[in-house]
Amino acid sequence: MRVCLFADAQSVHIQQLGPGLAARGVEVHVLTHKPAEVRGCTVERFSIPAAGLNNLRRWEGRRRAYLSSFLREFDVVNIHFLQDWGFFSGDRASDGFGDDGCVVATAWGSDVVDPPGETAASQSLIDSRVAMLRCAAAVTTCGPTFARTVETFGGLDAGSVMVAGFGVDANIFSRCGTSETVSREIARVGFFKGFRSVYGADRLIRSIPLVVDQVADVRFEMVGDGAELLECQALAASLGVSDRITWHGRHPLSALPKLIETWDVSVIPSVHEAFGVAALESSAMGVPVVASDVCGLRDTVRDGETGLLVDSTDAGELAGGIVKILGDASLRRRMGWAGQSMVEREYRWSKLIDRWVEVYETARELRCAMV
Repeated sequence: MRVCLFADAQSVHIQQLGPGLAARGVEVHVLTHKPAEVRGCTVERFSIPAAGLNNLRRWEGRRRAYLSSFLREFDVVNIHFLQDWGFFSGDRASDGFGDDGCVVATAWGSDVVDPPGETAASQSLIDSRVAMLRCAAAVTTCGPTFARTVETFGGLDAGSVMVAGFGVDANIFSRCGTSETVSREIARVGFFKGFRSVYGADRLIRSIPLVVDQVADVRFEMVGDGAELLECQALAASLGVSDRITWHGRHPLSALPKLIETWDVSVIPSVHEAFGVAALESSAMGVPVVASDVCGLRDTVRDGETGLLVDSTDAGELAGGIVKILGDASLRRRMGWAGQSMVEREYRWSKLIDRWVEVYETARELRCAMV
């Protein structure tokens, strides 16, 4: 099978999906605006050919011919994130993909739900994304909860969106030391989502005074960068908890495990998550998770088993979840083991790749039935 991924080649998910498919014997080509090496795959920068003596078409004709070439050449074109790429510009807006090829549209999250605090998608962009969903041979997303959101957004039949998830790199996220939660003199609470409104770092900071009131020896580690970092640091200062926080800069993925494995609890107080890979990464490290009871986090955090789902808009409830886990070493140990077991059973990339191959084969069958 030959598959072309229209995607960000630098994405950690594409860096796993591409090589995983290649290892299954799939010929993978990545078309991207952000070139990067993808092991086992060929990579091409998206670039509509310029006019010349051998190509006298107007720009619209060159664009259409360029896109159609991928639809003809590959068995499946998988568009990751509902970016138009020009498929629905001009006269193609009415006929979609026509009979040119088999397209799988994969919704990621912010292409369907506008991230809080950021510019909302225009109506024309929404219309383009809905058209992609309705004309694709198959639609996928990362988890069952968000699949229902995608179906509503696109006006699709219930149960029509297929789940093909993103997972955890077992070569990176595995404990360097003991797999058991250990007792420490100072409890450590971690956050590594970064500082954008959607990730809710301010919610965690507002809960810190309440945690400190109940757990004397506790420190918080905040990892990442983002537009709201300075605001979060100012909030911590105003609440008198700056001395309880270590502010780490942005860490490369490979450096995160050594930090996460020193934590007793990982907190994900997001406003919205389509899936919640960070929760899986924490679980893979044997660290219990306290997360917002929203959308995709309900798929990646098993409430009461691998962590706790809470109303993170309530500082008291968020603090209560953190304190509950910090105060019970046996509970931490059970949740840590349960999380590791869940990731090993369901979310290792090596196991997810088979599902992606199945999706592509199903899409080809559906496409043949449509033509």
